[in-house]
Amino acid sequence: MSTSCVNYWAVVVGAVVYFILGALWYSKGLFGKSWMQNIGKTEDQLKAAFSPWKLVWTFIGSFLAAYGLARVMSWIPEASVSTGIMVGILAGVCFVFAPMSINDTMESRPCKLTSVNILYHMVGFVLMGIIIGAWR
Repeated sequence: MSTSCVNYWAVVVGAVVYFILGALWYSKGLFGKSWMQNIGKTEDQLKAAFSPWKLVWTFIGSFLAAYGLARVMSWIPEASVSTGIMVGILAGVCFVFAPMSINDTMESRPCKLTSVNILYHMVGFVLMGIIIGAWR
């Protein structure tokens, strides 16, 4: 497997978009209030527990997810935006929805929390797939 088929600019842009999506998704304007309520934390508690390293790790995770999608798409001849959407949905369902729903069910987490978290990642994977597919 050669790494020459991976467009690293697409990976970086995809990771940045995924990272920014998280900031928007968990903001008060979208799902932040519901998320905080369902994790049982207040805004003050989250601010007190904040560390810049959490953002660094989040970006590293975003980069790894984007790289993984780009690597899978490099194995598909003539990958495109529509391929990126399909791979993003497949990855979201198989590698996000399935394991997170299993864990959250066994941990008795609120369904709203599971939905907010899973949908964030699924939308993020589709957006990254679109970006990577457009750049192929």
